[in-house]
Amino acid sequence: MKVSVNGNEIILAKPLNLYDLACFLNMEADVFIVNSFPKDISYIVKENDNISLIKKGVMPAKEHLEHLLCCRQGKNITDILKNSKVVICGCGGLGSHVAISLARTGLGNIKLIDFDVVEPSNINRQYYFINQIGRYKTDALKENINKINPYIHVETKNVMLDNENIINEVAGFQVIVECFDNTKSKLMLMENCIKKLPHSFIIGASGVAGYFDTDIIKIKKLGKNILIVGDFENEASEDLPLMAPRVTACASIQANETIKYLLQGVK
Repeated sequence: MKVSVNGNEIILAKPLNLYDLACFLNMEADVFIVNSFPKDISYIVKENDNISLIKKGVMPAKEHLEHLLCCRQGKNITDILKNSKVVICGCGGLGSHVAISLARTGLGNIKLIDFDVVEPSNINRQYYFINQIGRYKTDALKENINKINPYIHVETKNVMLDNENIINEVAGFQVIVECFDNTKSKLMLMENCIKKLPHSFIIGASGVAGYFDTDIIKIKKLGKNILIVGDFENEASEDLPLMAPRVTACASIQANETIKYLLQGVK
């Protein structure tokens, strides 16, 4: 009987339950995953089962972690994302959550660009923690990504993007995710990338403030290579705060559109 255990092919002389399988392989395990779903230790292993034996509190080796991602997403998808490159411009409410979502998919190469530090007012909606206040957002976000998947290559750049440096910083990436919190910077990125990087795919945002219904959040396509996510009306102001639920919802859509673009044609 042929099965896969933690990414390695194993031949069994007879069917075993998961407990006996772990004992046979001399592996400690508390969690048993078969074909992407948790199973009881009494489950009898079947031909071609894809099995993960996991010990709680123990960091998996890189190959095992990739196997665990494959279990849920499939090897083809995991391999494509592992070799993909995305740059995130702005690591605030949108950018920090986009980065975390992409990290959870196993996206292999992420560049984080921001010039700011974590402030107390950021904690209400951005993916940072109180003990990270005062640190550069890029460094703090890289630390948080590493806690999810330490095998992702994360490049950081503590710089304010402008007309002079933006092309050098974002060139060579398959997707450019615009996550600025001001209109001037958004326009600067769009104008430069459209003119000088016409084949880049850009995903921006507009109108994410408040606590309005999420069903008014839409995706607009501008030309061939630009998508904008938001309600296109409710920008942040003194009377209209940025709040975690809507900001996170828009960021999740930006991340999802990134994945859709990278996996186009994959079935």
